[in-house]
Amino acid sequence: MLILFWTCLSLLAYAFIGYPTVIRLLAASRGRATASDDQHVPSVSMLLSVFNEERVIREKIENFLQLDYPEHSLELIVVSDGCTDRTEDLVRAFDLDRVRLFIQERRGGKTLALNRAAQEAKGDILVFTDANSMYDPAAVRKLARHFADSEVGLVSGRSIYLDDQNRQEQSGGVYRRYEDFIKDQESATVSIIGADGAIYAMRRELYVPLPAEYINDFIHPLQVVCKRLRAVQEPDAVCWESQDADTKNELQRQTRIMAQSWLIVFTQVKGLLAAGCVGYFWALMSHKVLRWLSLPLMGALLATNLWLAGHGAFFQALLLGQIGFYLLIPLGRQSDQKLLHIPALFFLIHVTALIGLLKLAIGNKYTIWNPRKY
Repeated sequence: MLILFWTCLSLLAYAFIGYPTVIRLLAASRGRATASDDQHVPSVSMLLSVFNEERVIREKIENFLQLDYPEHSLELIVVSDGCTDRTEDLVRAFDLDRVRLFIQERRGGKTLALNRAAQEAKGDILVFTDANSMYDPAAVRKLARHFADSEVGLVSGRSIYLDDQNRQEQSGGVYRRYEDFIKDQESATVSIIGADGAIYAMRRELYVPLPAEYINDFIHPLQVVCKRLRAVQEPDAVCWESQDADTKNELQRQTRIMAQSWLIVFTQVKGLLAAGCVGYFWALMSHKVLRWLSLPLMGALLATNLWLAGHGAFFQALLLGQIGFYLLIPLGRQSDQKLLHIPALFFLIHVTALIGLLKLAIGNKYTIWNPRKY
């Protein structure tokens, strides 16, 4: 029982403290920046798959038109994935050569729509975005400047999630800043594990059409690394989007993402190792897979801790800490203190990792889904 206790505690400590510390030390001692150039402005195609986005599509295109990037080098390709509302009419209303609409009559999902968009793209760089993600005017320029470095194949920005009134950052901001810190260190060393699906850029020649069930923002960095190129983070390239306040919808969304992410791991790890990307494999296992298994490890830790509670003050203090954490999961959501929301967010993220794995195991593969409620 004691061995199981220390094993679980050590794995959890490594996943959340040890790995970030090691990757930070590697970045400090061996990290490297990209040879970015602010004057580097390659041609860019922004790719947008939409399904019934009439509530935000006008604002999205207006946001695109306000980007600080040469007009002749920037286009927006919108692929309608079988829209049944006014989305297509609203796109056509702009009547601009650099806002191009393509229609996927039969709904096939976001990934197939992106395959079509990439096929139609004219730009040397593809920028992937979402309908409800509004870019900072300089975001595309800040992504593009890194492609002056021939070793860079992909650049990810970052999303800032706002509350349903679009007034302030959501309560998960502290946890996401922790994630951004890790990505910054990975960017300087082994390459980032997963891009931000709302704002990342990739060389067009690296794009390979994907099966409908694959999640593009998770597999693309992995594919880039397998080609011996770097996938890096640009923290100053930002976009904003509203978070769905409906817990049920967010649970479903996160479950879908996790099922797709597990699928990528199971299907791509062999190729990753065959390509000799051992460092990236280590980061993938440490940053993602081990943390996705946090709740089973925490459950085993709690059970063994209860068994060992009579063995001294250390075990008793740790047990009280665990109980307090679990009590904050339902209580924290009712508090105005953002820090108290972290346990609930942590639980949501990690319970969907398990549900997603179960869904995948019983044969569920997600290809289509509905947009968030704004």
